[in-house]
Amino acid sequence: MGNESAVNLIDRIIADAREAAAKVLADAEASCNSIRETTDAEIARKAEQFEKVRAQQTKAVIDGYKTRAELDGKKEALRDKRALLDSVFDEAYRKLLDLPVERREKLYLSILKTEAKENDVIAPAKPDREAVTRAAKQLPFHVRIDERDADAEAGFILYGGSYEKDCSMKSVLRELRDAEETNVAKILFR
Repeated sequence: MGNESAVNLIDRIIADAREAAAKVLADAEASCNSIRETTDAEIARKAEQFEKVRAQQTKAVIDGYKTRAELDGKKEALRDKRALLDSVFDEAYRKLLDLPVERREKLYLSILKTEAKENDVIAPAKPDREAVTRAAKQLPFHVRIDERDADAEAGFILYGGSYEKDCSMKSVLRELRDAEETNVAKILFR
């Protein structure tokens, strides 16, 4: 084999190698592009999943804040309503204390008719001693007026053989509030 044949053989080997290398390079680029497309699709899919999770978590956090804000608002409104009810019943108590003696006497007589029994002892609050005594004299049975004053701003304490009933104005109003607070709230907060 001559030099020329060897050169031709080498040229052909180099050309075949270049052709094989170009094919390998083209296959590698195709493989890389396929991997890149698959990877890009997977990244896009995962990004979409993460975005959904992020949106759900964001909504949950915002909803939580909204719920807490609504509850705080309702608590504040309830606190305001409670304060208004307290004010209404405080005013009712002041009005009871301001009743004329004749009307208080009638009120005490009504309470005594409901609560007192034969031979009970009545301890009136100092400011109401006269009104309670006059009311007690109108009962169809005997009760005794205690010489001691009840520890109350208005009204009286009723003592029986085995019981004591607080008939002070505070106690009467407290019972009234317990019974009627819902109705008063309905009137105030329609």
